[in-house]
Amino acid sequence: MDVCCFVSGDLEAGERIRSLERERREVTITVVDLADGDEWTHAESVDCVLCHDSVDSTAIERIRSEWSAVPLVYVIGNRGDELEGGVIAELDPVDDWVDEDRFVSAPSLVVARLRRAVERATELSTARERATHFSGLIENASDLVTVLDENGVVRYQSPSITDVLGYEQDELVGEYAFDYIHPADTNHAAEVFFEIVRSETSRSGRVVFRFRHADGSWVSLEGVGQSLPTDTTFGSEDDGREFVIISRDITEMRETTEELRSTRDQLQVILDNTPAVVYMKDIDQRYLYVNPAFERLFDRSREEILGKRSEDIHPEVNVEQINEMDREVLSEGESNKYVEDFRINGKRRVFFNVRAPLFDADGEPYAIYGIATEITERQEREESMQALAQAGPRLLECETMESVGSVAVSVAKSVLNQPITGILTPDESGDVLRPLTMTDEAMDLFGETAIPRGSGIAWRVFDTGDLYASSDVSSDPAVLNPETPVESEIIVPLGDHGVLLAGSTEPREFDEHDIEFATILGAMIQGTIDRADRERQLQTKNQRLEDFSNVLAHDLRNPLAVAKGYAELARETGDVAHLTDVEDGIERAMSIMDGLLALARTGQGVSEFESASLERLAGEAWSSIETRDGTLQVETERTITADLGWLQQLFENMFRNAIEHGGSDVSVRVGATDGGFYIADDGPGIDPEQRERLLEGTGSSGDVRFGFKIIRDVVDAHGWELSIGESDEGGARFEIVGLR
Repeated sequence: MDVCCFVSGDLEAGERIRSLERERREVTITVVDLADGDEWTHAESVDCVLCHDSVDSTAIERIRSEWSAVPLVYVIGNRGDELEGGVIAELDPVDDWVDEDRFVSAPSLVVARLRRAVERATELSTARERATHFSGLIENASDLVTVLDENGVVRYQSPSITDVLGYEQDELVGEYAFDYIHPADTNHAAEVFFEIVRSETSRSGRVVFRFRHADGSWVSLEGVGQSLPTDTTFGSEDDGREFVIISRDITEMRETTEELRSTRDQLQVILDNTPAVVYMKDIDQRYLYVNPAFERLFDRSREEILGKRSEDIHPEVNVEQINEMDREVLSEGESNKYVEDFRINGKRRVFFNVRAPLFDADGEPYAIYGIATEITERQEREESMQALAQAGPRLLECETMESVGSVAVSVAKSVLNQPITGILTPDESGDVLRPLTMTDEAMDLFGETAIPRGSGIAWRVFDTGDLYASSDVSSDPAVLNPETPVESEIIVPLGDHGVLLAGSTEPREFDEHDIEFATILGAMIQGTIDRADRERQLQTKNQRLEDFSNVLAHDLRNPLAVAKGYAELARETGDVAHLTDVEDGIERAMSIMDGLLALARTGQGVSEFESASLERLAGEAWSSIETRDGTLQVETERTITADLGWLQQLFENMFRNAIEHGGSDVSVRVGATDGGFYIADDGPGIDPEQRERLLEGTGSSGDVRFGFKIIRDVVDAHGWELSIGESDEGGARFEIVGLR
């Protein structure tokens, strides 16, 4: 340790002090006598300066200024009492003093005190360097550094206050800081501050508040404060506490945060209210998030879904398809888009599903985000349009009412997406709507139920021609069964052919597209039935023309040729008896002509339906023909509804055939059967092979064939069925069933 000792004319003191060097080898002492004018300023650097009390105060000040960083230890000798109240009282915190006699009597103590002074000087120098560095940081910091006393009064403010708040650096010093804090934030900020004040230990706190700018606006600050007890080690006059607060301007960040929060809230509102199904899964395909639409779709709460996999939520039939799409997104690292057709809670649900991977900071996928928009209605509408397009060719291939009905019901079920589908047609009387063709679901629900005129919604549609569509069928006053299980239904008029009905046990709101599809389908069905009717009528007319041609070419020519032959024979022989044969031939030709006229009339179609008893109809027909000795017995009181003119033709031909083949005394009976009636005689009967030919219209003489042709036409026009058998008496029995 190098020591420089200053004395002024006191050589003994100098020697006494230098003796310390001899006693302690770690100490080197240089003595400078100011009285001799020694060049002390050229002394080398030292660790400690000793200043004898013989040196005056002016010299002491010079020495202190030269070695401001070196500890100054006062050596007190003869002037100790004088210095006690002067120099000693003004010692710096690093300075010390020592009695001159101690250099001889207690050199170890002197060395210890000198060493302590050097150590304290070193510590203070380091602290001052740090303070200077810290002060530089504070002076140049962009954050705001504020020092408050324990009452909240500003004691220091860093220069950054000008940039942050618009004040000069010392403008707020001495002001109560809380007077500048926004009223809405004052209480919280003061609560945090004074809670720290009341604490006996050093504590810190954080608070966000708004501070008034010099221009009157408000600046959002985030402040972190620390209480610092005042160091009174060296007898500082102020023993109060100070608080350092470092604040940064978070106005922009707060605005950005508010914008983000607002955007997040808006997004949350969208997610909570969108009909689209939104979800997020981790790479193990566990659900991390689902929105309310997802919850409603599966009728489960979010808590029941999160953490589960697809197989825990979806029906088994859908799981593999979903997992495959998820794996594709993760493996490809790209979004995919698919139309996915599911069965959820027993219903068909079609979605346009967009999946996209989410990546972490390393570019690795950590989740799948999906948005599924339901397109069930659109998909079914497109399928309906396609089904309509395909229905046309199928309907064109139909030739009968039954085949049209079968195709129409199948198409209606797919086009309208209603399982309870069928066609109802009016019977011959026009008083009852009966099922023509129905789906299995409709048949299970309604069976072969016939609907009498004026009952139910179907009759209203048929009579008015107005399409009916409802999602609440049971509430309609005209509903046939108020407790019907059918919830939704469309009934389409088919003109005179009946109605098409399509219903479901599930409620459904029909839109304009459903109505449009139903209307188009109804028009297609009606047009197809009209076409089939026209073709059938044309076919019938063509068949009649062919029959007419055959009669004119063969059956009518034969009796006329016979009559001509007998007439020539009578002319040649003069025998008038041959004229009888001529007359028979002419009567035969007239009988065939009568058959042709009757056949022509039946080809004109049925007209109005009326009701009459079988007894009356049979009696009038019997009395209108030549019955000779034959007898008629009617064994029923049944009433029948039909075209009575046609039915009269049927009975007349039946009776005429019975008399012609059974003899003049034939006995004829008319009775009722289950669903129809019969006509039986006691004549020779008809063998089985001839029965088949008669029903087919072949294998008999012209007048007989035409008679059965008339009978078949009447039966077919009414939708009845004809069969030929053997009566109880061994004669012929004709049975007609299918009456309604």
